[in-house]
Amino acid sequence: PKPKVLEILKLLPRTNCHECGEPTCMVFATLVAAGAKGYEDCPPLIEENKRKLDEYMSQFRLDF
Repeated sequence: PKPKVLEILKLLPRTNCHECGEPTCMVFATLVAAGAKGYEDCPPLIEENKRKLDEYMSQFRLDF
């Protein structure tokens, strides 16, 4: 199984702030789901959601 983009997006700030270098949080979530970026590349992500994303993403094996 692969990570679901919408599950990742739910935990992101969804402010489209561009701090991660991407135009939208949806684009960022898609890259995280594909393993091209790490969720820790989102500067405004709060600690609680980092923990939740870490837990969620740990169930997937992403090969780079």
